[in-house]
Amino acid sequence: MGGEILTIKLTGISGFAKGKDFVIEVGGEATIGRSRDCSLRIGESDEPAPDPQKPFKGSGGKDDHLHTVSRHHVKIEFKGPKAIFIQDMSKHGTFINGQRLDGRDQIIGLRKAPIELRLGTNETFRMELLREPAKLQPKITVKRREA
Repeated sequence: MGGEILTIKLTGISGFAKGKDFVIEVGGEATIGRSRDCSLRIGESDEPAPDPQKPFKGSGGKDDHLHTVSRHHVKIEFKGPKAIFIQDMSKHGTFINGQRLDGRDQIIGLRKAPIELRLGTNETFRMELLREPAKLQPKITVKRREA
C-alpha cells in the first residue's frame, strides 16, 4: 500500500509560540488560544497559567500581547489537501498573509506555498502542508512444509 501522509505543520515565528511546532493530521482539527482545553495553548509555560476568568492587570509588555489572543482564538479543520477550513472566533482578529479573516473560510493555496497565520497583535505562525511518502510495510509470505 503506497501513497503519502499529509500533515499541516504550524511553526511559531513570533510571540509566545516562537520556535514551537505543532502538527495536524488529515481528519483532525485544532483549536488555538489561551484556554487550557485548546490543542495549541498560547502562553503555556512552566509557571502557572493566568486565570482566564480574570482580566490581566497592569499595562504593556507580555500581558497586553497575550490579551490580544482569545481563550479560543481560531479553529483549523484539516479534512484533506483541498479541504482545509479556518474559523476566527476572536475579538482581536486572525490574519492570513496580512488579510483579516472574517468568520469561517477555506484555505486555498497551501499545497503550493506556506502561509503566514497571525493571531492578535504578534502571535505568528508559518503554516505549511507537508507530504511524506507512506512507509511501506514489508510483505510477509509464510510457506508451510508438507509432512
